[in-house]
Amino acid sequence: MFQLSHDYPQTDPGVCPNAVCTWLANPNVSFSGEPGIKQAEWNSDWAEYMGQLLAYIREGQDLQLDNKVGWKVNVGNTPRWFHMPWMAYDPKSGREFVHGLTNERTAEISDFLGEPSTAPRGQKKLSRTDMIKLEALGQKTLPLTPKMTREFMGQNPLPLTATTQTSKGFETWAFGVYNPWGAYAIGQTWNPDGTPRINANPNTGIGPQPAGLPFPSGTLVAKLLFTTATPAEVPYLEGSPVWQADRHVETEKGFLCQRQVQEVRLVQLDVAVVDSRSPTRWVYGTFAYNGKLKGETVWDRLVPVGVQWGNDPWSSPATSKADSQPIVQSVLNKSIGTPQHFGCNNRLAGPVDNKLSSCIACHANAYTPPSGVAQSKTNLPIIFGFAGQCTTQAPENADYFINNQFPMPYSNAQYPNLMNMDTSLQLMVAFLQFGQFNQAGAPLACSNPE
Repeated sequence: MFQLSHDYPQTDPGVCPNAVCTWLANPNVSFSGEPGIKQAEWNSDWAEYMGQLLAYIREGQDLQLDNKVGWKVNVGNTPRWFHMPWMAYDPKSGREFVHGLTNERTAEISDFLGEPSTAPRGQKKLSRTDMIKLEALGQKTLPLTPKMTREFMGQNPLPLTATTQTSKGFETWAFGVYNPWGAYAIGQTWNPDGTPRINANPNTGIGPQPAGLPFPSGTLVAKLLFTTATPAEVPYLEGSPVWQADRHVETEKGFLCQRQVQEVRLVQLDVAVVDSRSPTRWVYGTFAYNGKLKGETVWDRLVPVGVQWGNDPWSSPATSKADSQPIVQSVLNKSIGTPQHFGCNNRLAGPVDNKLSSCIACHANAYTPPSGVAQSKTNLPIIFGFAGQCTTQAPENADYFINNQFPMPYSNAQYPNLMNMDTSLQLMVAFLQFGQFNQAGAPLACSNPE
């Protein structure tokens, strides 16, 4: 049964030693903040950087991430991983009791396997050599024209063997953990009684902010994402760790509020670190599970999708297509071996992420109303999907695809007095849930689909 790891460090852990935060001492990667150059290509230097992050995350964990073992918060006898409080309050998406997973975005079959496609008249069939390559990945696809690939969103073709998309999709359940550097910031942000600790008069002149922010250098946040999809629907999930989770009951109408313990499978691992070389101070990366690989452990079958350190605010859709400059703040592993949709206009996004967004775009919009205030329709912008997202030159896209560095105020003056959560969506959720409790004394009710 899940137990909250909340014995946060009470003293500043100081500078993370190079022997511990090896990625911070890696001299072979460069995080450009300037437009006008060609997008970097994936190479061994980026693979090494991601490998250093993964080595830190997997240290001391079960080699197969067995359900009975779960996630170990201690490495040896030392606490390594800590959780965010206030993540269980919401009855619809809040933490479940088995492993502490929360309900996130519902994915579609095209997120895993690409957009449906058919071969145009006169288009050549795949060669036997190409078929062998595809079959090695458990796929059988038809070749695509540029129009069909919709490359600007990074989408891939849907295998002909895939199941038909259902109306309810596939739920994602995930948990995030913070290392001691990140946990120190969390501990400075929450009082022992569960109320937020706010710096009411910061020197920045920006306005009240969470007392523990910004997250210090050395912070590493890891998030493991599990899906309700199975290998029968997504072949490369073969051999993925199967965990039990108290998740929503599925019906023909969709997912009910009612929960029961059911299976979920690991599909993605996200990581975020504070790295002062980045123009946003943050570097995000994501790994995708590939069961077709022959690795001896589950960790060997997690393949890096890419790295992102900014939102390229000089590129479409934050600008017009005529003024758009090339993406330079994401690097993508386009030979990963599994279908990947990536993010908006070749920004980074993982397999079950929104293809119209990006890792940092979503997290850069982590803001909340003042402490103790619940979310309403007017006091917080929509960040998990809005009309024209990625596809039009709308003001919302210019606000959304920004390079945010704490304690920057929110870019749209329509939402004054928002507090910057330093890219932490978990901290945002925690503040919003506390606000709901503080103002209403009860969580928002969950309603079943009609």
